[in-house]
This record gives sequence, C-alpha cells and structure tokens, in this order.
Amino acid sequence: MNGLNILLTGACGRIGKTFFEASKDRYTFVLTDRIEPDFAVDAPHRFVSLDLSDPEAMGEVLKGIDVIVHLAGIPHATATFNELLPNNILATTYLFEAAAAAGCQRLVFASSAQTIEGYPVDRQIAPGMQVMPANLYGVSKCYGEALCAFYAAKRNLSTIAIRIGAFEFPDRHELTNARDLSAWLSPRDAVQLLQRSVEVEGVQHLIAHGISNNRFKRLDISETMRVLGYRPVDDAFQTFDIPIAP
Repeated sequence: MNGLNILLTGACGRIGKTFFEASKDRYTFVLTDRIEPDFAVDAPHRFVSLDLSDPEAMGEVLKGIDVIVHLAGIPHATATFNELLPNNILATTYLFEAAAAAGCQRLVFASSAQTIEGYPVDRQIAPGMQVMPANLYGVSKCYGEALCAFYAAKRNLSTIAIRIGAFEFPDRHELTNARDLSAWLSPRDAVQLLQRSVEVEGVQHLIAHGISNNRFKRLDISETMRVLGYRPVDDAFQTFDIPIAP
C-alpha cells in the first residue's frame, strides 16, 4: 500500500474491475456503482452502492479520499440525450463539486476518444487540437473535459482527463479493422495509465491520450508519456490477427 485512498466510480465496469484487481494491493479503495460487484471486495476495501445522478448521494463517502477515479457513466456512442443528461452531465458535475468541497487532491476523469471522432480516420490527433465529437456521447465527454479545466483553474482541484480509446481484452474483443487497432488500449496499459494518473506529482490539469503503443496511433501519446511517465507496452497490430487493409 502506498497510503492513497481512492474512490473508484463505475467500479463494476470492465475498466473499473480491471483497475481494482490490479491495484488493490497498492491503494485503499472505496468502490461505487449502481450494481453489486461480481468480485470479492475484502477489507480494507469497501463497496458502496451509489447513484451519482442524485446530488445528495455522496454523503460521507468522500471523507478521507485522496483521489477520485471517475469511470462511471453511459459509455455508448449511440446514447441519447435523455440517457446522457443524468448519467454523464449531472452526475459528473455533482461529483466534481463534491470533490472540491471535500478537499480531494485529484480527480481522474474517464473521457473518450469520441471527443475527437469527428476528424477523418487517417488524421492523427495531436495534443491541443480542438475537440470534434461525432455523437452526443462525445459531446458529454467534452463537457467533462471542460469541467476538468474549470475545477483545476478555479477550485484548486488537480484534474487529469484520459481520452480512453478502444479498451478491449485480447481474448474477447470487438475490434474489426485498422482504425480500431490504432485506438486500442490494452488492459495492462490501462492499469498503468490510471496508476500514473493517480500518482504523478506536479500536474494541475492534463488531457491525456489513452491508447497503447500501437504501430499506427489514432492519438499522439508523446505528451501523455512525457507528463505522466506512461510507458505502454502493447501493440494492437502485433496482438490481433486483423488485416490492416481489406
């Protein structure tokens, strides 16, 4: 244990479960989700059922929390506004405000590569390029990134937004083409990226690019590597037997 107390939202999702299982000997976790976990949560960790779209839901759960890793939300590119408003807009807003009020050190926000999916697929996304979402889900993540900037600038909350690419397990995945491969984030690289985002010092605000060390990269990860010390090890073009061209 390194002494950090982590609130992990969306803990029962694929990334949340992967991060917890790989990091439970590294941090002390408070796990939250709307559904019960299908994995063991033993002391010193604990699970709390929460609906983050309720502004009163946080209660005492942030007491003693150092860092929030916010993975909860509707993750589908086809999500409607009515689905996104309570889960990706209101819930995220309430959580940021509660984090600032509680004096948390940092909030790590799960953004998405959908924030830039409006660009042509053959154009690499460099740090600092303006957002270009292709759906309302991407718009909701742009809103979350803006919250990160606001709370870092005006509320003294360190924030790191990670534009997560195509998180898939090598043995069960939905990757079908070269564009998918170029955005792959492997489970072990995702764990490393989240751990570096939790632990890095001296960062007040960062938009990080969350993909693996793929031969062709949809997002430029050089700045993420420099600032966070992220060292991805996996390459989708070596891991998956998917043709680069039809």
